[in-house]
Amino acid sequence: MANADDVEFRIRDNEDQVCWDRIFDNGAPVEIEIGCGKGRFIINSAVAHPEINYIGIERALRYFRIMKERVVRRELTNIRLLRDDAVYFVERYIPDCTVSAFHVYFPDPWPKKRHRKRRLFNARFLDEIVRTLATGGTLDFATDYGEYYEEILALLEASERLAALEVIPERVRELGRDLTNFETKYTAEGRAIHRGAYIKS
Repeated sequence: MANADDVEFRIRDNEDQVCWDRIFDNGAPVEIEIGCGKGRFIINSAVAHPEINYIGIERALRYFRIMKERVVRRELTNIRLLRDDAVYFVERYIPDCTVSAFHVYFPDPWPKKRHRKRRLFNARFLDEIVRTLATGGTLDFATDYGEYYEEILALLEASERLAALEVIPERVRELGRDLTNFETKYTAEGRAIHRGAYIKS
C-alpha cells in the first residue's frame, strides 16, 4: 500500500547516486516524467503498466501536492515523486544507462528571447539524457510551441546516439489522446500539438 512517506523521496541530503532497486524494492525498469503537473500521464501509465516503475518530477508545489495526493489515494506502489530541479537530479544522481524512458510533455517554452537560456532542452541536458538512458531506451516529448519544437528537433538530430521513431512507443500511444492536463487545455484552444520520440542506439 502506498503512503505519503513512501511516495516522496528527497536527494539533497544524499551524496550518492540513486539505486532504483532500493527506492522501489524491486528491479523493474524505470521511466521518468519531467514536469508531471497534476500527474495525469504518470498515474495512468502506472495503472496500465504495474510492471514498470515511474519517477515523477515536479517543482511547482501546488501541482506536486495534487499529484502526490492522487498517487496515495490510488495506492500506486510503482510511483515515486521528487519535488526538485530535474536537470540537477539527472546530472548528479542518475547512474549511466539505468533509465528505460524519459517523458517530457509541454516543458515551459520561455518564449521571451532573454529567457530562452532557461529552457530545459539544450545540448548539455541531452547529453545527460543519452548518458542515463539504457540502450533501446526512449525519449518522448510534446510541446504546443512550434519554434521550441524545431529547436528540440535540431538538437536531437545532432545526436549520434538518438534516432527518431516513426511513431511514439505503444505504451504511450495506448493511453490515447490528451495525455496531460496541459494537452487537454491546448487542444481545446485549437493549438497544434507537436510530438517526437527518439530511441538510444
